[in-house]
Amino acid sequence: MTVKAKLLAYFLDHPGHFHTGPELADHFQVSRNAIWKAVKQLETDGYEIIRHPKNGYALENLNQAIDPGQITHGLQHIWPELKVYYQDSTTSTNDLGRKHAADYPDQPAIFISSEQTAGRGRRGRTFYSSLSQGLYFSIVMTPPPGVNNDLVASLTIASASAYAETLSSYLPDDVMIKWVNDLFYHGKKVAGILTEATFDMEAQTISHLVLGIGSNLAGDFAKENAENQSVAGTIFGPQLPSLFNPNDLITNFITKFKGYYDDLASLVFLDYYRDHLLGKDQWVTYTENHETYRGKILGVTDLGHLSIETSEGKRRTLVSGEVSFSSQQFADL
Repeated sequence: MTVKAKLLAYFLDHPGHFHTGPELADHFQVSRNAIWKAVKQLETDGYEIIRHPKNGYALENLNQAIDPGQITHGLQHIWPELKVYYQDSTTSTNDLGRKHAADYPDQPAIFISSEQTAGRGRRGRTFYSSLSQGLYFSIVMTPPPGVNNDLVASLTIASASAYAETLSSYLPDDVMIKWVNDLFYHGKKVAGILTEATFDMEAQTISHLVLGIGSNLAGDFAKENAENQSVAGTIFGPQLPSLFNPNDLITNFITKFKGYYDDLASLVFLDYYRDHLLGKDQWVTYTENHETYRGKILGVTDLGHLSIETSEGKRRTLVSGEVSFSSQQFADL
């Protein structure tokens, strides 16, 4: 760990407290000049540090840009093994996650970006990724011990519940969930989730999971076509709140998600998902095997499948991956 990273962690553990240069140099067993350089580096990164001629240094305001150091510190007691990586732009954070799983099979990690140039959703669809304020991240992990392959499908639902709940804590109204993997706010799609698995043919089990989430934080879709404008929205409107810190958002989500992930078999996340299911008791159309059908959404089963009532009054169960819903019909619900 660099002196800068150690100093940041120390400041975060002692918010508002002053520490002299000699005190910090002695604590980290480095020179005073190394401390001075680390302070300058933190200031360049966007941290506001008070300098007092007698009392030394104190952290006044956090950097509000994405910073792996902040996230790592916030998760030190939640998921200390998780490695945090960030780059301004990438093709797809899920691609980075899949490569990491191949190169470092035992190392959980999260890859974060502010822009994707080749983001994708379910069934190979593209995910709009060039808003002025977007947030895209993918977590690579192994399935929890003792969880069978059927329950792994619940990971998308668990993450949707965790992210919707996290986002709602920043907003005046609740974020809703369109089965199975889209989040809507005020009738517009604001986030999408894509879970990809690596299957071990020899062991006949899933060896790795990559959970990707794309979020429209702020901006507008003025240059998009009419169809996208009618469906896509942002979480915070045209501008981010002045005090919004994406590091807190990611940390809060992972904290919530990790609780679900560690106890996936309990299905504790299903209550929240069901309470925030978009379109419940509404008639919708869906496509299955290239045929279009109509049904009324009734709810979600314990396996995460969608229960519907057909036009003939019969009850059917729809399985994710076998059917698709147009987002247009959920806009403005």
